This record gives sequence, C-alpha cells and structure tokens, in this order.
Amino acid sequence: MKRTIGFAVSALAVGALVAGCGSDSGSDDVSTNNAAAVVKVEGADLPGLDAGSVTCVKQNGKINIGSGAIDGQQGIGVVMSEGNPPKVDSLGVVVEGSALAVAPGAGSAEVAVDGDKYTITGTAVGADMKNPTAGMLEKKFEIVVECK
Repeated sequence: MKRTIGFAVSALAVGALVAGCGSDSGSDDVSTNNAAAVVKVEGADLPGLDAGSVTCVKQNGKINIGSGAIDGQQGIGVVMSEGNPPKVDSLGVVVEGSALAVAPGAGSAEVAVDGDKYTITGTAVGADMKNPTAGMLEKKFEIVVECK
C-alpha cells in the first residue's frame, strides 16, 4: 500500500510540474511573465534553481507557476484557482531525488497575496524516487513569486 501511495504522489508531483510549465495558447485572456522567485524546501533554497527561469501564467481563472527541470531532475510546478485568496489545486516540487506534491488529500498549502506577490507555504508529501519503498516524506516549502 505504501508503495502505491508513493507512486501516486510521485505522479502528482510530475503532473503538477508539467501543468505548471504549460499553457493553452488558444486563449486570448493570457498574462505571462518571467519573475524572479524564491523557492525553499525545509528552509533551504531549491538547489540549482535559476529563479529567473520561473514563469507565471494567468489564464481562464487559473494561475500556473513553473520552472524548467534542473539537470533533468529538479523543478517546481503550481496550479492555483484564482480567488481571494487563491487556492492551490496542485503543487509539485522535485528536490534531491524526492518527488513532493500537494493535491486533494495529500499535503497542505496556504496562499498569501500582496499586490502581485504570491507567497505559497505548506507541507508537501512524497517519495524518494531513488528508494520509493522507504515510505512517505513530508517537507515544508515556501514559494514566493511575482505574477502580473
């Protein structure tokens, strides 16, 4: 059972990364910007992340934040529904071989908005991709990004 949950959370994390980096070019109501970001896991900067590579796309009531994979392995992806405050639909972060996610029933996330600055904090859960049978991981995260 733990193995199934680990693979499910890993799939959520990868899905959030893909969703966070993609956009639907068929809509006219799109606002995209590259914005320097702060991404921390357990209080430490996400290793190797080029904060300037983080993009934010607002489209059709959704806010997508994503970065490219770092060395083919590490990166972030967040999908939020616009609101006051926005709600995190899914979040994925891959760090040091661990795929971590927030999704319905897995992890937690809160969003604070100050003008164009979004601060997302919480706890992501996941698995060590090098040893998925080792059990579930929980790590605190913080993402701060400007999104216009």
